[in-house]
Amino acid sequence: MDAKTMRNVKEVNKGDVIAFKANDQRYKALLCTSTFKERSPHYFTFAALSTNQEELPNLEEIQESCFYGIGNRKDSTFGYSENELVIMWSVHPEIKPYFLGSYGLTIWRKDFIKFRENLVFVGQLNIIENLDMNGNGSINASDWDFLKDFFDEKYTSNLAEKGQKLFKIKAIIT
Repeated sequence: MDAKTMRNVKEVNKGDVIAFKANDQRYKALLCTSTFKERSPHYFTFAALSTNQEELPNLEEIQESCFYGIGNRKDSTFGYSENELVIMWSVHPEIKPYFLGSYGLTIWRKDFIKFRENLVFVGQLNIIENLDMNGNGSINASDWDFLKDFFDEKYTSNLAEKGQKLFKIKAIIT
């Protein structure tokens, strides 16, 4: 995708994939797992992806990547359908009978607007509901400097310290 075809992010919806250049000048990516737009203040929750490349990723590359999360809940108010569990467990049989959940990066809309010109819309994936609700942690990522800094060379070890592991995105696509 060249500069002419890059599409800056105007709005965010569940399943949207956005990319940005972090401090190391490499592209990182986020997957929107949920939005809250019913009443103000609005916010978006994202899962950090394993994307770490020099060129802007395309949607096919994103689908081959992973997200940070955990397989830790067996019973939940925010369960998945039988079909979603079949897909999830076929890709990650090691977690059965547990559910996958993502580690959340929360960005408040009022803050997002301040730095959205630094983000590029990559595409949209049809993902399961409640991925972030079945996770076990989150962090406020509403500041552009924080977001760029978060994805430094230590973000993988920082997430691992929080008990987060990599899971294939294919496990959460419906």
